[in-house]
Parts: sequence; C-alpha cells; structure tokens
Amino acid sequence: MPVSVPTVEKCPSTYDQYECKLNAEVQQIAKEQLNESDQTRGPSLIQLREFIAKHPQIGACRTDAIFLLRFLRSTKFNVMAACELLERYLIIRDTMPNHFKRIDPADENLRSALEKAIVVPLGVDAEGRHVVTIRFGTIDPHKFTSQLVTLLCSLSFEMHLDEELLQVTGFVIVLDFANTTMAHFSLWSLEELKMIVAVINDVLSLRLKEIHIVQLPKVASMIMDYCLAALSPKLKERIKFHKTPDALKDAIDESILPTIYGGKQSLEEANEKFRQRAMQERERLLKQADMFIDLSIPSPNANNNTGVHSSVADEAVIGSFRKLNVD
Repeated sequence: MPVSVPTVEKCPSTYDQYECKLNAEVQQIAKEQLNESDQTRGPSLIQLREFIAKHPQIGACRTDAIFLLRFLRSTKFNVMAACELLERYLIIRDTMPNHFKRIDPADENLRSALEKAIVVPLGVDAEGRHVVTIRFGTIDPHKFTSQLVTLLCSLSFEMHLDEELLQVTGFVIVLDFANTTMAHFSLWSLEELKMIVAVINDVLSLRLKEIHIVQLPKVASMIMDYCLAALSPKLKERIKFHKTPDALKDAIDESILPTIYGGKQSLEEANEKFRQRAMQERERLLKQADMFIDLSIPSPNANNNTGVHSSVADEAVIGSFRKLNVD
C-alpha cells in the first residue's frame, strides 16, 4: 500500500481538507478529553497554519491536517500551546538531528538496529492504545550509540503518529531492562539524559498513557531517580514498576504481549512487520527530514521571555478568529 508523502512547503497554494475517520466512540473520547469537535478543529487548523506561514524562522514544515492535529490533540486544542509545541519540535530536530531527524530505514546502521528487535511496536490494545516495547538489554553497547537507539525510537513514534486513532487514544511504553549492565547505561551522558527527559516532558506530541518499567537493575537506580525527578508529575503517576516480566500479563493485553513475556504474539513477527512498514514509510520520513527552522534568523519573541507567545502567534490566532467570526 503506497504511503502518502505530504509537502513540507510552509505556504502551499492550497491546504488539504480534513476528513474525520474516527468512529463515533473515539470522537466522543476526543471531545471529552481533548476538547475536539467540528467547531474547534477547523478554526484551530487555520490558526496553526497561519502561525507556520508567518513565522520568520520556519523555513519548511508539513501543514497537512493529520500532522498538525498531533500537536493540537496533545495540547487539548490550546492553539497557543500547540504553536509552542510545534516550534520546540522543529528546534530539537534541527539541533539534534542524529537523535530525532535523520531517519532513514535503509541506512545501514539503522537497518542493523532494526534487526535486533530493540524497539518493537506490538499493536493496539483493547483500549485503542498503541503498545511499544523497548528492550535495552538487546543493545550491543560496543556497537550501537545512544544517538542510534534514540533515532530508532523516533522512527517508531514518527511512523505511528500519523494515525489519528493513536493521536487520541495514546501510547503505552514497556521499558525492559533485562540483561542490562552499566555498559548499557553508560551509552547516555547526563546531558543526553537531561535532553531526553526534556523531550518527553515538553516536545513529544504523543499521549503517554502508561509506562511500564521491567526488571530495572539496582545499578541503574540512581540514573532512574535522576530521570524521574525531572519528569512531570502527570507522567510520574503513569509509571509502573515490575520486578519480573510475568507481571506484564496483568497490564498488557495477552493477544499483543510477546511470548517472551507470557503473551501470545511472536516478537520476531511483530518486529518483521515493523521493519517492512518502516521501508514503506521511508519516502515520507525522508521528505519530513526536509522540515527546518532557521535559528540564525532573529526569533519573533527575542525581546520577551514568554516562549512562542509572540506577535506571530498572537496575530495568527486573533486574525483567524476575526476572519471566521467565531463566537
């Protein structure tokens, strides 16, 4: 099945028309939890597109509805917050491209990492949430770099965030630390850990519903404490620790839980589906890498400390509401 490759032109002559493909139940969830409705969606997309068009630093960016909705949904349709989130997303990709931007499934290093089943999307559970396992013990600390592992995670998230069901229902992450040693944890410097936690808190446009940490060794307790201390209170509440893999059977649907955790799914088959889909998505991922924000151009908010709540964002939001005469 061919994958659509959206333009990254910041001011296209025409914008795509959004067509909701969510069923009635998920639409109700979006309305109750995310403030999304036909009345909020259209004006919000117009405002976000105007923000992109008028932002002096944004050189190229996707403006298709499904891409922009990931930011609106994760900020519960607070347009100003969505503008901030989009800007931070573009900045982190351009300042740390080897972690988040240069995603090419055909690259030899990334292809090698894919074969090791380090990051494996497992599928959708009964609540419609996407479950992903990250198995740190399968990383070869002498062969793989922290950048490569982070890029592998970025690949998984970027692939699935174009599915609007998952933008609404969210993600469940299983962090499996079985067979890890200090060599594994030494891959990440404290600065990188600080950056990753900041990305989780302030940049990821995905709804993290649960994080399951399995078999965390004592040698990593100080590192985990460092990371947890920096996480937002909301995310801390969603973390659950498990001493053994068997405990996952009570937390994850058995039908998508891999057999190595006592479930029914073949991890190898799930990983092969991931590899095949990554190649199908390659052209879109490469095109998305063309998005950029030019930080050498003066920031629109250079004279204040209010983030992206600048004249650019204000004009986009206020101007669009005036044009639409929204009550």
